Amino acid sequence: MDRSGLTEGGYRVPRVVADLVSARPVHLGILDGIHSMAGGEGPWVPKGRHVQPGLLIAGTNCVSTDAVGTALMGFDPRADRGTAPFETCDSTLRLAEHLGVGTRDLRQIEVVGTPIAQGRFDFRSA
Repeated sequence: MDRSGLTEGGYRVPRVVADLVSARPVHLGILDGIHSMAGGEGPWVPKGRHVQPGLLIAGTNCVSTDAVGTALMGFDPRADRGTAPFETCDSTLRLAEHLGVGTRDLRQIEVVGTPIAQGRFDFRSA
């Protein structure tokens, strides 16, 4: 068995996160998208840039809350590895959903407040 990918962050880190939320569920997820970064994880990334989506998301299921956040960023929460935003890693949302933590299917998530279509802020073109 080729185990070379098992230590690569794009394989291991999403699984560790999914396993953690499966073992110790998150009961309240809050995503602060009022001020954020696009193009990278922070200002140290050369192509990273400050953006102001003006969004605050809260939910009682971390997978569903992250799915809504992913959609608001202009991505498909049902995307898999090789597709934005998971070009170089496995989808933590998919892995956690398969562990029974929650759903990433927007049709099954009740969104209260601003509809996703109105609140969407495309991080790729920002």
